Amino acid sequence: MSMEFWELILSKEFPSDFSFAYNQKKYLQSSFTPYQDNGGTVVTINLEDFSIIASDTRIISGFSIPSRETIRVIKISENILLSTTGMRVDMLILQEKFRQLVNSWEINNNKNVSVSSGAYFLSSILYSRRFFPFYTFNIVSGKESDGQVTGFSFDAVGSFEICRAGSSGSGHHFIQPILDTLFKCPSITSESRKGKILTNIMLIKHLFLTASRRNIEIGDGIQIFIFTKKGILVENNILKSD
Repeated sequence: MSMEFWELILSKEFPSDFSFAYNQKKYLQSSFTPYQDNGGTVVTINLEDFSIIASDTRIISGFSIPSRETIRVIKISENILLSTTGMRVDMLILQEKFRQLVNSWEINNNKNVSVSSGAYFLSSILYSRRFFPFYTFNIVSGKESDGQVTGFSFDAVGSFEICRAGSSGSGHHFIQPILDTLFKCPSITSESRKGKILTNIMLIKHLFLTASRRNIEIGDGIQIFIFTKKGILVENNILKSD
């Protein structure tokens, strides 16, 4: 039946200044979300006797830059470095929880946690929050009990895998294909240990510089952590400040 028919029926039923109009109601879905991505990019290269972890220092919130000196890579223990991207608040809480768990285990057992054990600790923390997860994407690098250096990459709910060369954050789509090409098919030419470290540091700097030209969320500075069997060396570089 037409709209005119219903208008006539309703006007007779309700004669006192009743006007009937058909308006399609628009139901708007709420856009509230408790999460936000504060940008940042982490790149790691893990070989048998050393690990290089690098991150930029920019934090974004929408179109603003709250901080240009953010540290995304922290030392959890003598054997473990944690690098994190994602939401800044969740990142700080997760880092503190992970540090407390590792330090508590080391005090109770009077020995250092290996990086593989630390990976399981972090996985348990992330999985315990799987129904309201930490909005973070993590890479753990460090040393095993036998001295071998390795790394593990994580998703937001605790699944992880061994990571030879990986990245996370806003520059992941630019950087990861290059890392896959270079490290899934390693060169047959041998290099000295020192040569490998310098070559990979230059590669990481080039990747960050290239990605920063294509993504405004990457910038300000680069922090590079070189993890070897003898210790940790930190190098700071300027990337861009625009």
